[in-house]
Amino acid sequence: MAMTMKSRMASRAVRPAAKAVVLSRPVVRRSPVRVLAYRDTHREEKICMLGSEVVNTWFKGVAMGPDAALIGLEADIDSTVTYRSNQVLRNHKGQGVDYLLRRIGYQYEKMELLNHRILATAACSQDDTFFALVEYKYKSKLLRDDRVSVGYSLMEMDVMYDDTVLKVMALHERKSLAPEDVSAIASLDSAHDAGNATPFPEGDMTTYPVGLNNEVVLANQQAWCQARTTGQPEAVLDRVLDPSFRLWDAYGVLPVLCDPTRRGATDACVVPYDHVKDIIRQTKERYNIKCKLIDNAVSLDKNVGFTHWHSRIINKSNDKVFEIEGVEVDLFGKDGKLRDIWMFRDPMDVEVQMLQQGAQVKAVAV
Repeated sequence: MAMTMKSRMASRAVRPAAKAVVLSRPVVRRSPVRVLAYRDTHREEKICMLGSEVVNTWFKGVAMGPDAALIGLEADIDSTVTYRSNQVLRNHKGQGVDYLLRRIGYQYEKMELLNHRILATAACSQDDTFFALVEYKYKSKLLRDDRVSVGYSLMEMDVMYDDTVLKVMALHERKSLAPEDVSAIASLDSAHDAGNATPFPEGDMTTYPVGLNNEVVLANQQAWCQARTTGQPEAVLDRVLDPSFRLWDAYGVLPVLCDPTRRGATDACVVPYDHVKDIIRQTKERYNIKCKLIDNAVSLDKNVGFTHWHSRIINKSNDKVFEIEGVEVDLFGKDGKLRDIWMFRDPMDVEVQMLQQGAQVKAVAV
């Protein structure tokens, strides 16, 4: 978890020229994001164009094999690029274009990709971060399953953007668990069938509200993180969350957010507003929590935002310290209040134990 961080830029006027720096570890920001009124839409458009090209190149490789992605990656990605993925109990990290090609090759071997589409993108013009939510349809090669499954990938990229360089420097990926991933913990009462990802509430996605200042959305995203911090009142949520608010576990397996009694229902990993406040309150009773924003951004043309946060947590019962991160897609209303948070979150310590026990029981059963 402890990784270096790309420095934030205090002023666009003093942005340094690009330098080829060899990084030993993946880049992860750990400083809180400042909410600023200024928005450089031209810069965001350029970053979104680059990020979307990389996304399409990535999935071209997943569909056709890693060789099909080589030329595109070399054109758009720095040779020192860092990569990491978080998949609940399985995390990966590495560096270089060759490592990215290996990750693409691994996905190519696992699935027969039928198609993909980018649902939403956003960029932060203050630190040149790109986000994309991608839906893809596939068949599992490993399970030799002819059933068509739906998955989602949430990609976050750090971009070097100056007068001479426009390159991706780091890539962070979170995605739906494939059937073979879920089967490792199948003894745990997960929310739904392994072949179906927690659906993204695309029906709630609309065009960007006319007249809404994106600063309002950015502030609400930050308040959502602060409300989960020890010592901060949950009452602030009444000002930033819409009464219809829903919290979604995008992984579809986290015990705190999923209802095992409703296994098979597509909304079994969806928590309504009142229950969300109860969960936050109960979690604070057991833990000391410090939540900080790493990055957030708002789409230029849709009612969609993205948030990447980090929490340092102390278990009050044993004083053990651990850290988790989450990357989420935030849907907001005309007033900027958050209506849906569709979230890929690392498991809490108790959830890790439950998931690992599920995997052990499965192994014994086999």
